[in-house]
Amino acid sequence: MKNLSILLIILLASCGSSKKEELQTLKDEVMAIHDEVMPKIGELRKARKDLLLQADSLMESNPERAAMLTTTADELGDASESMMVWMRQYEPEFEGTDDEIKQYLEGQKVAIQEVKEKMNGSLAKGEAVIEN
Repeated sequence: MKNLSILLIILLASCGSSKKEELQTLKDEVMAIHDEVMPKIGELRKARKDLLLQADSLMESNPERAAMLTTTADELGDASESMMVWMRQYEPEFEGTDDEIKQYLEGQKVAIQEVKEKMNGSLAKGEAVIEN
């Protein structure tokens, strides 16, 4: 009976450890996505500035192109701001039950993935517009 109790304690401890490892892995995945795209903030800002300068110089001679450049610059600004919003609301030390933490981190993973897609998409579009 004593051996059964010890075995049960070991089993329960290993399950808790496994859950903590799963949560840490999920948290690491969230931060890996953030770390992948965060350095692109500078590229977004530079592309936005270039587009706005081009738009300003074309305002009188080609207002349609200037409007398109401004719209693309706004998309770049929105993408940059989406990262800032995500970072302000992200709680790296979120507390709760393991299930609540898992749910929170899964939601954050989806959110930062959306930020990544928005940043990469708007940057690609901005670079294409600048080249044309």
